[in-house]
Amino acid sequence: MPKDDRPVDVGLASLKGKDEPALIEWWKQRFGLIAAIPSEIARVGALTPQLRELSRVTDEQERRKLTRARMTAFAQLPEETKALIRAARQKAWDVDRAVLEADEKLVQELLPQLDEVTRASYPRS
Repeated sequence: MPKDDRPVDVGLASLKGKDEPALIEWWKQRFGLIAAIPSEIARVGALTPQLRELSRVTDEQERRKLTRARMTAFAQLPEETKALIRAARQKAWDVDRAVLEADEKLVQELLPQLDEVTRASYPRS
């Protein structure tokens, strides 16, 4: 059976090559949409494919750029939205631990390179 290499998240896959301001705006919009989902389980189901798609980006620099933009966008969200996204991300560990571990490793690598406002949005590990 041939491998299915279609993107898990087409919206995220279409971001490759865009500049950082466009990426940040896209992430802010996407986080807002996810936070607006009334069910926690559905929020987890909306967030997890994006993290999977990020893990599939083979160009390391592009993956770092997409993740850095995600982190910056997250820091700019209202606290209520951040809380909903944090909770969904925490529950996503039970859905796909390997993807979340890889993502968390990259987040921790990028944090020292970001401004204090962004770093403050992420719990210390």
